Amino acid sequence: MKPLREYISEDALEDLATRSNFRYGKGIAKDGEFTLVKSNTYNHIAQVKQGHHEKRTVHLESTPKGLRWKCTCTSKKNYFCQHCVAVGLAFIK
Repeated sequence: MKPLREYISEDALEDLATRSNFRYGKGIAKDGEFTLVKSNTYNHIAQVKQGHHEKRTVHLESTPKGLRWKCTCTSKKNYFCQHCVAVGLAFIK
């Protein structure tokens, strides 16, 4: 299993997200508030909040099958939302 850092880059995030989610995520990364819940070599869990919007929890995980993600903003499987982008960009920094 690869460390999470090998899966997370700005280019990788841009490939995973739609253009609008990537653009919104960059804005959240710039202006949002982040709270780190847990982070280690293979997992990164953080909460993100922007302005008056509800706080969302994002889980990025390295697995034997590759990168997995989940956000509390949606129940859609494999949907890389703007919150995932924002937490990914914050993780890079």
